[in-house]
Amino acid sequence: MNTAAGDVIISADVKGDSEMTERVKRTIVETLVIFSALFMICFPSAAAEKGEGVNKDACEKGKWTCSEDAYTLYVCDGKWKAVECMRESGRLCESGACVDPWKYGSPKFKKIPADPGATKETLAQKAIYYERITRTLHLNPKLKWIMGVTLPCADKQCAGEKTSDCKDCTEAGLPLDKATWRDVERWQSGENDGLFSGLYLAAEAFHYGVTRDRETLAVIKTLLDAEVTRMNITGVTGIFTRQYIPPGVNGLSCPKDPKAYAVDVEKDDNQWVRINENGCVMTYDPAAGKWVESKHCGLKKYSGWCWLDNVSKDEYSGHIFALAALAKIVDDPSVQKTVKELLRRVGRHLVDNQMEFTDWDGRVAEHGRIRALTFEDYPGFNAAMALSFMKVISEVTGDLEFRNWYDNCLLQKNGKWHCVKKKHENPRAYTAYLRSNGLYVGTEGCKSNYNNIAMHMLSMFDLIWYERDPKLRERYQQSFDRDVFRTKGQPRAVMNQNNALYDFFWAAQKRLGPGSDGPAYDAVENGVRMMYLFPARKSVEKPISCTPEKCEKYCSDRFGSSVGKEARTPSDRCPSTFLWWFDPYQLDTCGRDVRNIEPPSDYLLSYWVGRYFGFIGKND
Repeated sequence: MNTAAGDVIISADVKGDSEMTERVKRTIVETLVIFSALFMICFPSAAAEKGEGVNKDACEKGKWTCSEDAYTLYVCDGKWKAVECMRESGRLCESGACVDPWKYGSPKFKKIPADPGATKETLAQKAIYYERITRTLHLNPKLKWIMGVTLPCADKQCAGEKTSDCKDCTEAGLPLDKATWRDVERWQSGENDGLFSGLYLAAEAFHYGVTRDRETLAVIKTLLDAEVTRMNITGVTGIFTRQYIPPGVNGLSCPKDPKAYAVDVEKDDNQWVRINENGCVMTYDPAAGKWVESKHCGLKKYSGWCWLDNVSKDEYSGHIFALAALAKIVDDPSVQKTVKELLRRVGRHLVDNQMEFTDWDGRVAEHGRIRALTFEDYPGFNAAMALSFMKVISEVTGDLEFRNWYDNCLLQKNGKWHCVKKKHENPRAYTAYLRSNGLYVGTEGCKSNYNNIAMHMLSMFDLIWYERDPKLRERYQQSFDRDVFRTKGQPRAVMNQNNALYDFFWAAQKRLGPGSDGPAYDAVENGVRMMYLFPARKSVEKPISCTPEKCEKYCSDRFGSSVGKEARTPSDRCPSTFLWWFDPYQLDTCGRDVRNIEPPSDYLLSYWVGRYFGFIGKND
């Protein structure tokens, strides 16, 4: 086992706060800091011997060199001193400095030529419009998360869709550019509110990283406040709700049918719960025809609210991705404090519940197991998510127990530790499972689950972004390349999906430096082209058809629906809650509809990620 100075290896019998007091934790951290400093002072030449042209002899002041792998910078101040670019700051050594990995080699991404299908608006103009409409229309300041909206119908007789003749109304009663959240007739809330609003929160984190804009910071704080509510309303540390609804919001209300609040026996459906006046969760018993008060109480602050249980890993992938981006990018103290606390609660829940999300009723959520060998998802898919979650949580919180869980439970660095005591789980490093991610299913990947692909992309992005151990990082990058983005012999590999967000994820986190095949020029070029083809509005102003010559059936997807051979571009796809999340091979069509407007978080996330990593220019 190779351990760098300052790495923490905690024995397997250290498992909980009851056995490790805060004083002991602080002592360990202080000791490690002192040890690291002494190591670099007393043994600088030992580290320097790894560098090209670096030895124990005196050197010329001002000279520098990089290690052969570019992970370490050596500078001379009479003697060689090592700066661990990767281990200390997640960077690579180049030209006498530690640089961000995606900037290594100073890549120059060429200007994309005009595409016949591109919008007349520039990328920046679309971003400005989408930011404005998100804040004025899609973000209700009382709800504090974004959703699609339905505007009033143009026909006054159809206001509120009270008659059967109004079901197909597609014309709005006011211009879209003048509509605000006050005009919304119906909020398109759904079971994945947390996921998709989380992705918008991440977009605003990258936005802030580019512009340092105070208005963007204010939006971030509004959205983050909803994250806090989304967790607090469940009354369970670390558990978010899928969906919550407060009283008194026009266009959104709790379900009126009592059966929507009935307890699901199999725990394979998402059911609503209601909070009564004394702060206890209420459910409905259809057999007895009455409401039942549970013993899950203490929620009086949310009296009169309702929320949806059985949270899933889909939801958590959005939450953790957003919190990880905020922790990396947004330096506001109050944001950092809230992010750290939310991640601490999630980490506490995962460790205490053996990598499972246990709901308010004491039962594990249907899609709440992220252990490698649950056999409810592919081992590599779950392993990447578990590693990603715990890496982000351990780094942001600085909690040694969470670091121990990542290092010695999930990675087994300190020998075999049977830490996850669940059926089929064995003491084995989760890296061994990464190849078995199950992303591409069926002949030529036709049966693939695009929810899983989306979640796995978020997992791998964060895992590489946060990992500073060179060897581990390279292993994750290899899996990202071989098993996900450029999978050989797989026509539906991510690189072929015309997904700008995934193209930029890959370009930001692929291995660069000595021995690599260089920057992801092709992926960036394709991603930028897809951004130019992204519609300038998230409503359907012109019908989108799928003619036989353009959309011929090639195979059937996992639901039995027809899908094409080639991935469609954004201009050929119907608007959706988050375009990049869904199957790009679908042969769907849609008619004109300017009354229902989807949120533009998909465009904004890919745009600001592209800007942050330098793939999109300010004036593009």
